[in-house]
Amino acid sequence: MTGKERKNYVINRCYAAYYDRLPKPFKTVNLLRYPGLWLSILMNPELFKLENLTPEWTDVLVTTARRRGDVSAYYADYQNLDYTLNVFYELNYSLEKLRFVGGEIFAYDKLVPLVKTALRFPKIKRIELVANGEEMPQSEVFDLLRNPGVYLLLNQNGSKTAEISAALEAEQIRYELFEEPDACACPNNTQTVFVEGKVFRCPKAARACALGEAAEETSCVDIVARKLEIRQLRLALFDLTNSAPPAPCDQCEKE
Repeated sequence: MTGKERKNYVINRCYAAYYDRLPKPFKTVNLLRYPGLWLSILMNPELFKLENLTPEWTDVLVTTARRRGDVSAYYADYQNLDYTLNVFYELNYSLEKLRFVGGEIFAYDKLVPLVKTALRFPKIKRIELVANGEEMPQSEVFDLLRNPGVYLLLNQNGSKTAEISAALEAEQIRYELFEEPDACACPNNTQTVFVEGKVFRCPKAARACALGEAAEETSCVDIVARKLEIRQLRLALFDLTNSAPPAPCDQCEKE
């Protein structure tokens, strides 16, 4: 969205006559997020899709490790990620679902405090933990999984899936088995991915950043680097989450 377009939204004087016709979620989200921005629907009804006002899902990448102790793997910086979660939630008023992903999430020592941080957000209704089935969770993770807002998705092909499943059933903890897809489902999705204080739209770009590659400036919004620029950060996140999904690549699902 250009500066000229934003100016047009604000100076438009016809909104009063059309206000009642606007969808309520559109009015509510945009009025809170940036004063006047909801007027965009009057200028160009196709500019934004209503369902894309905030991400449908946000994946929180905590590790690319297969097992605990894999020193060559990526582990998220806890302080950066905790800060990012708080700021991103405050700037996305309708965000309801978070998904903690890896690698093997049970190899990440700070998983429990991070999930507890997310559980404190009043509007978060569902938190998923996506496990590879390569490592048994610690006892505190079992306690966390008893929370009705936390769900475990377990890869059915993991080397320890059967052992983990038996332990979960013995503790009467619900879980779901899944099969890891062969391709990335990036095209047409409305999710975002957190890595090291940055928010991405493309999971492939996010994982490349986690493994040490430099992130292109246009591919993400760096929340940690913008601590003192809340207004600019709000606009940047709005543009990112309302932009078209990245173009399909050779790892994406083909239509």
